[in-house]
Amino acid sequence: MREEMHMPLSMVAPGQEVELVSIQGGRGIRRRLADMGFNPGVKIKVIQGGFQSGPIIVAIRDARVALGHGMAHRITVNPV
Repeated sequence: MREEMHMPLSMVAPGQEVELVSIQGGRGIRRRLADMGFNPGVKIKVIQGGFQSGPIIVAIRDARVALGHGMAHRITVNPV
């Protein structure tokens, strides 16, 4: 059985693909992110950011989305 390694999206290195596990926060932030396609089980690839400052750019489904570090830190993921 594979051991799961939960981490915030803000800690993922560029080029790495992860799977969304959960979103921490209130109903508003969870709804806003769900409307952008951030739902449990979806695959996300970090394009830019991670350990660097500035926005984190991710590829999710057929779109690229920029997230601030605070918002990315609320998204819990597992490496794929």
